[in-house]
Formats: sequence, C-alpha cells, structure tokens
Amino acid sequence: FRIYQNLQKLRTRRNDSWDERLIDQLRKRGSDPFKPHDIDFFLAFATVENAERLANRLRSEGFDADVKDTPENGELRFSLHAHKSMKLTVPDMKEMSRRLTEAAKEFGGRYDGWSAKEVARPENIEERMR
Repeated sequence: FRIYQNLQKLRTRRNDSWDERLIDQLRKRGSDPFKPHDIDFFLAFATVENAERLANRLRSEGFDADVKDTPENGELRFSLHAHKSMKLTVPDMKEMSRRLTEAAKEFGGRYDGWSAKEVARPENIEERMR
C-alpha cells in the first residue's frame, strides 16, 4: 500500500511539474500568462459513451468539446479534445490538470495533458512590428 501511495504522489508531482514547465516555456517565448489563452486539453477513453459523458460535463462548464474515434490509439481509442479560453497561471493549471485527471479516471479514461499557443505581451508585439 505504501508503494502505491508513493507512486500516486510521484505521478501527481509529474503532472504538477509538467504544468509549471509548459507555462514557463510559454513565458520564456514571450507569452503573457495573465491574458486569456486558448487551451486545448486531451483525454482518451475506451468507450465513446464515457468520452461523451465527460464531454457533456465539460460543455456544461464552458468548454468546447468533441470526441473522435482514433482506432490507431488501441484500447483507449476515443479521443476527447476539450478547449477553453483561460488565464495561464500555475495554480489554475495545476488544479485543472488535477480535476481532469480525476474526471478521466472516473470514466475509465486517461488525461493526456494540455497545450496552448503563445499570447504575446504588448511590448513583444511592438518589437515584432519594427
């Protein structure tokens, strides 16, 4: 049981550090984390029914969401792509990753992470125009 708990803590730390690293990379490339970003979240499920259940829940929370059958992904062949515009802060993204990890587990799926494109800071836009 102790080994299981340690593995769970390690997995949580990996997700946390992933969120921090991705936000840090975006900031280093000039992205303004305090402006809303279009964020894409990726999850995978064994059944279309479970993927659609979570997609409907996320839609009720203001996400855009779609489910696609991706047989090449094997056992977890139903891909849920959720999209939401939100500020990119470390605490918010850690919490969102935690919530989506738990929701995916609830429906027998897996949370695969998120991505976002840069949103330039005002000074970066001016520099690029020169």
